Amino acid sequence: MKKVIKSIFQYVGAVLLAIVIAALLRFFIVDFYSIPSDSMYPTIEPGDFIVVNKMYMGARFYKNFDFLDGAHPETVRVPGFSSLKRNDVIVFNFPTHTNGRWDMDLGTFYVKRCIALPGDTLSIIAGINHINGQTGYGNMEEQQRLHHYCGEYAPGIYNAFPFDYWHRWNIQDFGPLYLPAAGTTITIDTLNFSLYRHLIAYETQAPVHSQDRQLYIRDSLIREYTFQKNWYFVAGDQVFNSRDSRYIGPIPEDFIVGKASFVLTSKDPHTKKYVWQRFFKKIK
Repeated sequence: MKKVIKSIFQYVGAVLLAIVIAALLRFFIVDFYSIPSDSMYPTIEPGDFIVVNKMYMGARFYKNFDFLDGAHPETVRVPGFSSLKRNDVIVFNFPTHTNGRWDMDLGTFYVKRCIALPGDTLSIIAGINHINGQTGYGNMEEQQRLHHYCGEYAPGIYNAFPFDYWHRWNIQDFGPLYLPAAGTTITIDTLNFSLYRHLIAYETQAPVHSQDRQLYIRDSLIREYTFQKNWYFVAGDQVFNSRDSRYIGPIPEDFIVGKASFVLTSKDPHTKKYVWQRFFKKIK
C-alpha cells in the first residue's frame, strides 16, 4: 500500500513539475499561436502554428490584474537580448475601442511585419513603403502590385489613418508620419493633432479631445507633448488584405508579445492535412 501511495505522489509531483516548467516557458521564453488568415502570406500561411520568441525583446508581464475589472492593463517588460529591427515579424495585441477609449484588446492577437521603428519617419509613396527616405521594407512584390493597381477597391480598403479631412491619406499615398520614441518631444499643431491624439490619450489615460484643430487633455491645451513610450508601424505582407497600422495607426511597445521565430507545424485549413514542408520553417 505504501508503495502505491508513493507511486501516486511521484506521479502527481512529476505532473505538477511539468505544468510549472511549461508555464515558465510560456511566461518567459516562448508562446504559440495558430494563424487563421492570409494577411502575412506567403511568409505565414493560414493553418500555420507559429513559435513566438519572448526573450528577443524581453517577456511582457502585467503589473496587476485590475484590467479584469475593465481598468487599463499596465505592463512591464524584462530586459531582452535584442531590440526589434525593421522587417521583423511580430505578434501583438490588437487595439480595441471600448467606451470611447483606445486600448489593448487582451484577447485578440495579430501577426504583422514591423515596418518602422521609434524615431523613424514613414511614407507610402505610390504604394511603396519609404522609411527615412529608403525603400525595401515589407513585401516588395505586393507593394509593386499596389503601385501599378488601377482597379476598384473594396469598401474600407482604400482610405487610411487618420481618416480626416486634413490628411486624406490612403494605402497608396500615406504620410509622412513620424513614429515617436520614448523621451521625444513633439510640437502639437493644427495639422498633426489628429495623428497623435490616440497616442497621447493612451499614454495619459486621460480624456483627450480636439477643438478648432487643437488638442486638449481635459481642459488644458496641448502645445507640445513628450512621449513616454516607443511606437511602431506594422503592416501585413498582403497589402490588399491586412488590418494594420495603415488603418489603426502606430502601436505602442506595450502591445508587443514577441518576435515570430518559426513555423512549428502547419495544417491545410481546407483538407485538414499536415503541410510537412512548412514544419520548422524559419519566419523572415
